[in-house]
Amino acid sequence: MIPLRAAAERQCGTCTACCDGWVKGTIEGHEMSPGRPCFFRGQGCCTIYDRRPVDPCRNFVCGWLQAGSPFPEEFRPDKLGVLIIPVRWRDQPAYVLRSAGRDPDEALLLWMRELSIRTARPFIYEQRGERFGFGPREFQVEMLAKLERDERLW
Repeated sequence: MIPLRAAAERQCGTCTACCDGWVKGTIEGHEMSPGRPCFFRGQGCCTIYDRRPVDPCRNFVCGWLQAGSPFPEEFRPDKLGVLIIPVRWRDQPAYVLRSAGRDPDEALLLWMRELSIRTARPFIYEQRGERFGFGPREFQVEMLAKLERDERLW
């Protein structure tokens, strides 16, 4: 088993994956979306870090950084190429795996499936533009229904 650093010790450092445009957000009137990084992202840093807005910036904590993270050091998003986003499903932890340069590969999916089975935390991921879910049947049915209604998954 890989020892985990205490979450309090983990810091973003030079990782800017959440600012690189893999997720949507509006920061001080500037849109961020896939293909359009945050206007304020510098080289390995946030140029407005001290005054960054609460939403989406301060409120966003990836799965690697979150307190009690089950993810090993090499899962830092800029190293992994995938953002693991903690979400809630029926008041339980769940995850969204979002490309931060690459789709989740089979090794990552195997690791996530084992975590899901061990902890009952389902997850959603995308490969080649198609979305998949892993977890209880109810989770998969609910996520599919949201997709069909064109609703956000988280």
